[in-house]
Amino acid sequence: MMRRILVLAGALLELSSWHAACMESVLRIKPDGEIRRADFRCLSFSKREPSAVLVLCPGQNGDGADFLADEQWKSFAKTHNLAILIPGFVSDDEDLKSGRGYFVASRGSGKMLLEALRKAGWADVPLLLYGFSGGAHFTISFAAWSPGKVLGFCAYSFGWWTPPPENLTCPALIACGQFDAVRYGSSFAYFQAGRRQGKPWTWASIKGQEHDRCPKLDSFVREYFQSLLVSSTENQVMVDNVRKSLMKRTACDPLTTSVLPSETILESWRSLHHP
Repeated sequence: MMRRILVLAGALLELSSWHAACMESVLRIKPDGEIRRADFRCLSFSKREPSAVLVLCPGQNGDGADFLADEQWKSFAKTHNLAILIPGFVSDDEDLKSGRGYFVASRGSGKMLLEALRKAGWADVPLLLYGFSGGAHFTISFAAWSPGKVLGFCAYSFGWWTPPPENLTCPALIACGQFDAVRYGSSFAYFQAGRRQGKPWTWASIKGQEHDRCPKLDSFVREYFQSLLVSSTENQVMVDNVRKSLMKRTACDPLTTSVLPSETILESWRSLHHP
């Protein structure tokens, strides 16, 4: 009997320690104009200031429940002293299809994200953004609107875009599934627009993938972001998108090459990317 009590006490202590280490809250920013809801789920895993805030942006009008349910994101954040922020924006479909709503950071959603960061105590912390579908639209728009805040980003599967500004110089991973209809061409064209400007961007074409979340990509995004956290620009390597081989930086066509933050993720990129 005593042994069972001790085991139960140990389990409760472990659960208590996890909850103490994972502090979760929801910040609700007052909706305005084309943005009908702006909720932000915040997770922190340490009393220290985070090294970066991992902003996980769900699909159109989503609440990010799938990101929240994935323990691997929490484990990754805890290991690398990151906080997590999951935006839950809602705008009318017609606005989103017409170049309005929260997809466009300059139309209010960008300021709302900054307000949520301020209220969470992370106003001066750099951001790593990962967006899928509608979340990818917001990701590329926010990165263009506030490039100084962004350490790096991943935009996965989006249907339209505006040219990235010259002052958006951070690394980026642009990805799309090969069976994702018009989004594939759009995502690839955005990647090429960035590479044409000399941006250190990576392209990932995912074999057999339709318009859906991709666990294999999630895993690579974590490796990619980890590389950004520990590597400098001196560690960057250039790769051929077709042959998947290393290239000399001085003799290449930027439209057919990617830049990886570090050679340490080369094999993982080769496994994910299928031209």
